[in-house]
Amino acid sequence: MKRFLRHTMFCLVPATLAALVLGVPPAAAQLTLQSVGLSCSDGTALNLAVSPTEVIDLSGAVLAVNSLPAGTPPLTCSLSQDPSGSGNPHFDYAVGGGQVQKGLCTTNFALSAHVEDTDATSPPTSGGTFNLTEQQACLSPSCAPFCCFCGGGHLVAKPDCLHVEGDVAQLNATVTHSDGSFSSLFPVGSEIYVEAEDNPDMIGWNGDTGLPTEPCNACPATMPLLHGNVSVHDADCPGCAGTPCTPTTTTTSTSTTTTTSTSTTTSTAPMGTNCSFQCASGVLDCIPFPTALECATDCAARCDVNCGSMRSTCATSACITAGCG
Repeated sequence: MKRFLRHTMFCLVPATLAALVLGVPPAAAQLTLQSVGLSCSDGTALNLAVSPTEVIDLSGAVLAVNSLPAGTPPLTCSLSQDPSGSGNPHFDYAVGGGQVQKGLCTTNFALSAHVEDTDATSPPTSGGTFNLTEQQACLSPSCAPFCCFCGGGHLVAKPDCLHVEGDVAQLNATVTHSDGSFSSLFPVGSEIYVEAEDNPDMIGWNGDTGLPTEPCNACPATMPLLHGNVSVHDADCPGCAGTPCTPTTTTTSTSTTTTTSTSTTTSTAPMGTNCSFQCASGVLDCIPFPTALECATDCAARCDVNCGSMRSTCATSACITAGCG
């Protein structure tokens, strides 16, 4: 029931906010563009021209950014009503905030990225921010941080490029601050790759996997939101459905030679989703991840964080298909 009430809040409050703050009449024609101003604490200042439906969606995204803080300092945003006809309809943008479950850990995110309308594959952004905050979770408050299985931490990154197709946005960003559980996986100066989806709202991110990808097309696996809202706008096609990309899976090839013939086979054995690791102190542990790609990306870092919380170091880590006992 609590989850339902929170979900209802993010559905109803944006409609009230749009109607009362921005002056959108309840029966406004959907073809009438509204001029609104989007301002964020990272310096974002956009004058937009969007439909009444998109105003409601954007106000929900702004509410989520402010209600579920992420980053240090947290990103904050606001909407205002601009004079009629003053908004620019030629911006692609992705704005949103929320909370997701990543393995055993709960993480808040905040996103604000925008670019002049373009069909380029990797257009440079006009600015914005992608922030993360992992909630610390421990076996007991009295033994923190030494018994924490989620160390907690903050990440701040500045988008380098943004590519929007319909209601799907992909971007990459340069990390400008990371601490706690993010410091080893995303050191300052490294890249983080993000995909945001609108309707249904999804978010995903990963680090450099070494795959040959375009800067804005690293294709991280996405996760549904526990709470929050994401608003993605394609100026070429407002309201159109985009196509989420499919994360690349790895394959291995082996060759077998006999005295009479040679054959080549390809194995596509799945990579495990459970991170099994051992600390130098001898402690064994296992943490499940939603997808194999997330396990491959985060397993070593999670081993470092968890072993470090027990005043040890990570000895070995691997993604396995067997379940965590």
